[in-house]
Amino acid sequence: MQNIAIEQSEPVGQDHLYPPPREIKRLYEIAQHGALTSLNSLRQFLGSDVDINLNCLSLLTLPVLIDRIDLFYRDHLGFHLRYSGEITGEIYTFFAERDAKMLIDKMLGHKRFKYGKRFNRIELSVLTELVNIVSNAFWRAMTDKTGMNWYLAPPTLINDLSRTLFYSSKIYTVDYFLVHFEYVLPTMDVRIQFIVLPTQQTLTKIFSKLNPSDAPDVGYAKSF
Repeated sequence: MQNIAIEQSEPVGQDHLYPPPREIKRLYEIAQHGALTSLNSLRQFLGSDVDINLNCLSLLTLPVLIDRIDLFYRDHLGFHLRYSGEITGEIYTFFAERDAKMLIDKMLGHKRFKYGKRFNRIELSVLTELVNIVSNAFWRAMTDKTGMNWYLAPPTLINDLSRTLFYSSKIYTVDYFLVHFEYVLPTMDVRIQFIVLPTQQTLTKIFSKLNPSDAPDVGYAKSF
């Protein structure tokens, strides 16, 4: 089921800050298309006929996102990428430790507990390449739909997701809303979280490039 949510912690009365619904739907399409275009690379990489689906898209204010990470994703393994060009900001991709282990097992063909509790360099390189596949598929889908020139830096491992997001928001003037996708590999029951932290006016630039005339109907809800 297609899901889009808009969530903020501030009082009701901020409707002028909401992005236009049709452009939000098109952003959902882009994220969905990015998942589909990553399929061949994922299947070759994992050596398995896996699928990947976009489960949901949320636009969240930073306080809501930090709270959500502290509640649900605190122990997740995260990676960070910067993007620059016509739009600027950061992307964060992260997995539950259980899911990270399953992906490593699938790729390397062994149970990683043989190598101890901490991830070694080879295992981290497997996850880094997976992050590259998903992030670059989203980048290509966004570039195709908007025609914008923007570039991704290589992913780097981060130790504390909520702290890194908090300090990034102090370095940059970020947009009112951040974007959170959840991708699912259903046959493996693996979930991949994907956060786009845009600098100020970045979402406005993206939405101005999108043509909403043929966007399909996708229900969305505001949560406060």
